[in-house]
Amino acid sequence: MPVNTVSRPLSTVELDALVGTIRSALVSDVLDGMGLRDQCLAPGLLPVDGELTMVGYAYNTMARLVDAVPDVPYIGLLDALDAVATDDVWVVSSSSDAALWGELTSTSVRARGVRGTVCDGYMRDLRMVRDLGFPVFSRGTSPRDANGRIEIERYSGVIEVAGVPIANGDLVVGDDDGVVVVPSTLILEVVSAALEKASAESEFRAAVAQGMKPSDAYRQFGVL
Repeated sequence: MPVNTVSRPLSTVELDALVGTIRSALVSDVLDGMGLRDQCLAPGLLPVDGELTMVGYAYNTMARLVDAVPDVPYIGLLDALDAVATDDVWVVSSSSDAALWGELTSTSVRARGVRGTVCDGYMRDLRMVRDLGFPVFSRGTSPRDANGRIEIERYSGVIEVAGVPIANGDLVVGDDDGVVVVPSTLILEVVSAALEKASAESEFRAAVAQGMKPSDAYRQFGVL
């Protein structure tokens, strides 16, 4: 089942540059201004490393609850790991208390150029994942293996993650403030506006640091 067949307007080099310049709060503000006020994943998804920023294209996977160990484990998960592409962000969600993500999956996708993982559930191998320098967001940790508890497979449709519908190819931005999702058709418009807002915030910051009243700076630069 093919996924991520939509156009990708930002190249790897451009995504690399955004990691150092864009923030989830800026993106959220821009989306708010467009009337899209529910694009932030519900609070509680925490980064393994708050110093890392994640910017990439959603790669959706489906997690099904099961109650028995299969004869051949991890079939769907291994297929999804083989199919994930450079610049993807792995997205998975489950109510299970077993770990949806860990160090070996992080190592596997990192080697394929994946930019991070959004795990709306639990992960394990926390210290090892942190040592990789690979962005992962999760609800917490659990040592319980997914085998016999969850079946994970790639999914071409829209999934709801922490209250936000996510389609393959949407832009996912995550940092220490949280995770926000940009619909694929709006990526260039939203990113451009977010970078403009970042520039205006820098001007506001410099102005008030030099003594300008915040109200005057707001009137001049239009940000706060």
